[in-house]
Amino acid sequence: MLLRKPNTRRAGSALIEAAIVVPIILLLLYGTICGAFMVLTVDEVETAAREGARYGSVRGSSYAFNTLNPAATAEDITAFVKAQGATLKATLITCNVTWESSNRPGNYVTVEVKYAWPGVGPFGAREFVARSSALVSY
Repeated sequence: MLLRKPNTRRAGSALIEAAIVVPIILLLLYGTICGAFMVLTVDEVETAAREGARYGSVRGSSYAFNTLNPAATAEDITAFVKAQGATLKATLITCNVTWESSNRPGNYVTVEVKYAWPGVGPFGAREFVARSSALVSY
């Protein structure tokens, strides 16, 4: 049995199809990666707020009395929060720390972290805000 090529000419069709499909795939990939960076940033801001509240909750007035170390101040918690983000720029972080009434056990400490994200790719600059509260336990 003898096989012959069909008479239709398709020599350049694969190149034209690739020229149409490859840019679309690369654009989708680029958008996915940029979106992943944004999600990572949001997660880090939320983690920094949660860890700041935890830090303040275990370093209240009882901590100062029992360990003879000073209780955490708003400045201490802010410095701790700014050190938490592995991919966050500390200069773009704003931290607001409040206590319900004092830093005694039974009161709440609230940490609000704002991050001025410069944006990447199709996602423009925006501010991410995370708030976390914890019961002062020590």
